Amino acid sequence: MPCFKFRKEEKSNFFRRMTTFGLGSPIHGRNVMREVIVAALACNVKTLIGVQISSSFHECVKKHVRHVYENIKGGDTLLSREKLDAFLRETQGVEQFDLDSKERTDFRFDEFFWLWSQNESAWRAAGESQRKELDATHPISHYFISSSHNTYLEGNQLSSKSSADAYRAVLRNGCRCIEIDVWNGPAPRTPSKSPNPGHRRHFSSSSLPRLAGEKLGARISQNHSRSPSAVQTVFPPLDPRESGTTLDPKDLNDRLEKSRDSSRSNQKIEPVVHHHGTMTSTVGFREVCRAIRESAFEDNPLPIIISLEVGADKEQQEVMVDIMKEEWDGLLLDKHFEACHPTQRQPRLEELYEKILIKVKRLDDSRIVGDVDRGRSISMPAINGKPPICEALAELAIYTHSEHYVDETSLISCASPSHIFSINEGSFLSLVEDNSKVHKVLNHNRDFFMRIYPKGLRVDSSNPDPSFCWRRGVQMVAMNWQKSDDRMMLNDAMFAGTNGWVLKPPALLGNSALSETSTNSTEGVVSRHKTLDLQITVLAGQFLPLPGDRRKSNGFGIKSDRKFRPKVKVELHVDKPYKPQAKETVAARTEHPDWGRDAESLDFLGVKGVMEEISFVRFKIADSSSNFGGDVVAWACIRLDRLLQGYRCLDLFHPVTRRPCEGKLFIKVNKVLRD
Repeated sequence: MPCFKFRKEEKSNFFRRMTTFGLGSPIHGRNVMREVIVAALACNVKTLIGVQISSSFHECVKKHVRHVYENIKGGDTLLSREKLDAFLRETQGVEQFDLDSKERTDFRFDEFFWLWSQNESAWRAAGESQRKELDATHPISHYFISSSHNTYLEGNQLSSKSSADAYRAVLRNGCRCIEIDVWNGPAPRTPSKSPNPGHRRHFSSSSLPRLAGEKLGARISQNHSRSPSAVQTVFPPLDPRESGTTLDPKDLNDRLEKSRDSSRSNQKIEPVVHHHGTMTSTVGFREVCRAIRESAFEDNPLPIIISLEVGADKEQQEVMVDIMKEEWDGLLLDKHFEACHPTQRQPRLEELYEKILIKVKRLDDSRIVGDVDRGRSISMPAINGKPPICEALAELAIYTHSEHYVDETSLISCASPSHIFSINEGSFLSLVEDNSKVHKVLNHNRDFFMRIYPKGLRVDSSNPDPSFCWRRGVQMVAMNWQKSDDRMMLNDAMFAGTNGWVLKPPALLGNSALSETSTNSTEGVVSRHKTLDLQITVLAGQFLPLPGDRRKSNGFGIKSDRKFRPKVKVELHVDKPYKPQAKETVAARTEHPDWGRDAESLDFLGVKGVMEEISFVRFKIADSSSNFGGDVVAWACIRLDRLLQGYRCLDLFHPVTRRPCEGKLFIKVNKVLRD
């Protein structure tokens, strides 16, 4: 298969969305900072501070920052060090703050603004200090894993393009569980036949040498790059006695046909990747494997799990194994560790750095007998209408092998540490609706893997709510990265600033943590029963994206669009799928809105049963003007435990590309969690 290359103007929305690693970790403005620091070597620093603040922040934001400055300094002429320390500690919740000079005792406004805005933990709504170093000492089922569904697709599930570049894109954005649907490669083309099967073409004696030479030259040309001995494979060696001019043209024609068949048989057919039964295009399996090797561990040492859906036959499965071992040599985990037998325990995450694990079905005789004993009729080729997995491929599923999920009894009957249940989104929702069954799900997922994938009706590549599954201990929620929807924003927020593996909260881990937790009988979810009081005041915004092409030029520069009426909707995602608690501001004006000092706070008070590691606060900025009907122009989503208190700058993202945009909000956050 050819390698698809995209010129800048030809890139699809999917690739424009996937060009920034570490979604949710914006670094906008840092290049400007470097320029300012370099320039400071030759210029007056105080002057540059004022220039930087003026160029980076709109007047509506600076006005609110000045109001904060005036409040904390009180009646003093300048802000004292003691009052600055108290503001950072008590209002902003920052324990340590390195000032530029310990000799300084007071600060002017521009100096205060400079020091504050350049410190991540004190300024941004989700500071760097909240991203703790990953504890990699746990078994691999103790983590949430950033996962992708039908990774090869660039768009919808029915007719979009399949490409190897799609794998590069998601892996470089922190995805660590990807899916490959593998099917038989195309059969070799059969030679064209004469309308009359009994007719054989005969050559005249005058044309025989010319035609034979042309065919020989063509065959040599086609094969010279494949093997040094390609010329020898065009024809079988002729008997010296047949090298004269007495060779019958009929015999020569038969020999040519045999050589074509022999050449075709020497070309090994390789499997392809595509969404079977749809109009999506195909991409070669080897090409996909090469793309994975190139991008899997560029800037991320954590392991990846390859979820294989196999529709290929036995011969093609064996070719798959050969390709994976060739292309992933040194990375593919093809045998278990001596100290970690798959029937005894799972490996720890730290044991699997820069390793590729295979997840594939493994149906053995004991499994079939067990199902027959339970009154079920099952045969290996009958499952999903796909061929049985061959031995060579099944042997690669060492610590991550698929088990067929039947019903809730499967959650108890399967005790192999390496098994994974893959369950359709709809089936999972039906399962956990019953509180008596939800406990089985939670108990299973404390120590064993579960993967949820979108239901088949999501042909537009929309997504399920991953947080609902995470709260029930599901490690892998396979998302359609092709679609930028509300649920994908939650996925971005969960894995922002990480390498795609996030340790579960203690309440969802093994039995050792259960003594610290209890069960909510209403929802069937183990939690710490924390109660949340959250108050968010949206004060101002700057450089909000306008819907469509609505920036008007006056001939001298960009002029503000006075018809733009932005409002901010704040959503709290705690448990119910698709039903967050929501509050919104009144509509303001222009892309630099100011809601005033006395803006009404958006309050979420007395919210019970909150597990902050799997709860999210989402901000959606929409245009409320009648002409555009509430288009979302920007958004941000932060995990609740990463949302910092005090006066904060909130970086915004584009709703389609999911990349950082120029827009920002200046907000105030009061967050209290009570046991």
